[in-house]
Amino acid sequence: MAVDYSLYLVTDSTMIPSSSTFLKQVEDAVNNGVTLIQLREKEISTLDFIERAKEVHKLTKPKNIPLIINDRVDVALAVDAEGVHVGQDDMPATLARKLLGPNKILGVTCSNPEEVKQVVREGVADYVGLGTTFATNTKKDVKTPGGVGPIGIRKQMHELSKDIRCVAIGGINHSNANRVIHQCRVGNKRLDGIAVVSCIMASEDAAEATRTLRAELEYIPDWAVTKLFEKDISVHSIIENMTGSHPLVHHITNNVVKNFSANVTLAIGASPIMSELPEEFEEFASGIPNIGLVINLGTPNTELMKVFSKALTVYNRYNKPIVFDPVACGASKARLESCRKLLNQGFVTVIKGNVGEIMSIWKLTPYYLEGGDGESQMRGVDSISNAQEAEVTEKGFQVASTFGCTVVITGKRNYILSSDKRSVVVTGGDPVMGSITGTGCSLGSTIAAFLAAEKANPAVGGDVWKATEVAVRLYNSAGADAARKSQSPGSFMITFLDKLSELSQNFEAKNT
Repeated sequence: MAVDYSLYLVTDSTMIPSSSTFLKQVEDAVNNGVTLIQLREKEISTLDFIERAKEVHKLTKPKNIPLIINDRVDVALAVDAEGVHVGQDDMPATLARKLLGPNKILGVTCSNPEEVKQVVREGVADYVGLGTTFATNTKKDVKTPGGVGPIGIRKQMHELSKDIRCVAIGGINHSNANRVIHQCRVGNKRLDGIAVVSCIMASEDAAEATRTLRAELEYIPDWAVTKLFEKDISVHSIIENMTGSHPLVHHITNNVVKNFSANVTLAIGASPIMSELPEEFEEFASGIPNIGLVINLGTPNTELMKVFSKALTVYNRYNKPIVFDPVACGASKARLESCRKLLNQGFVTVIKGNVGEIMSIWKLTPYYLEGGDGESQMRGVDSISNAQEAEVTEKGFQVASTFGCTVVITGKRNYILSSDKRSVVVTGGDPVMGSITGTGCSLGSTIAAFLAAEKANPAVGGDVWKATEVAVRLYNSAGADAARKSQSPGSFMITFLDKLSELSQNFEAKNT
């Protein structure tokens, strides 16, 4: 049986609005885009469960929408439902399959990679329900009350065999369905759908709620599309496009680097704004076409995390570029957990960090085995990783593919890696740059300026990887030029800003 799992409704008779009925909510959902129904009843008698299943089956069968019964194989057999879904504490999947026979649909709930591995070993399930994605009030006994987010869902997907389908469940609604369906992917494996409960069952207008959710699933946001630009265009032309656009770079960054980042932004011909006022983020992102956001983790705290989260959500809503700098994310568990929360919250266009930072972010990918190498990659903000080039690039690519972004790994050699396996190495710069606070952070400002200009007025067809490469080339060329004039940190900083300004106005491509 070919099953469409894209919009999977799990019923809950306890949340029906007073203006409707249980069957009316189900009927409106069936008629407006739901592709699969799971009937879940925990508090009614077997007889009443069977009667309700018959009523629901009358609605789903004419539409060729499979009816899945939660837990109860006996009820499913009594009404000849199309399948059964079992949880980890319900009837074992192997026994359920034996009772159902080979032709019924069998689904299993999984909440961690080990449970997915077990389902794969058993080889009897047609699909798995992965979660809990986000915090939910629907189920109180979940193992992760706050939800595992897309990061956790991807780790579960990584263990799936190709013949088992998958849906994400838990706290998914109109506000996050789109990014869940686009963010949750591992290699060529994508979610087959999402499972929802309250956003339809509790809606005053279940028909409209279903149609809107269907539209969310079908919408492809700009950030979910990788754009490649293959025409030959000079670096100078790309820089000229940026300076001509005069983009605005919104910084939410650490106090140590604000002044230097602002000066770098001005030196390249862009404009900086340092704002941590969430009330104005909507106005920025919606009203300014050539704006980019820099989220710099440098000095995190509880209130700033809320600011980061708000900015991430708003800039995603308007498809504006975001550069994420996970400063010192490998220095402590708390910092890496802050990165986990943010990367679960939304999409970032570029992740920029030194080797230690990117190797630490790699632990959030499905390729890292929990409980594996826990060795710290950082001392404070400095990388102490001794990883070789092959390992660095491999893990950098895995970060890029996991988060669907471009990754910049800084150091003596700067690697720019795309989610579609493009790579380039940019040398240049100078060791003296490491003696000045903010030179790493302000590279993020430079990248954000190029991405903002490209978003508003494409020079390379919206190719994030190419625009990022040029930003890194400009920055490192200025560093190399400045170092030829000064090796003293104080004078170098001034010279570096001068060189950035000069090169932004007249850059000749170099073999750097």
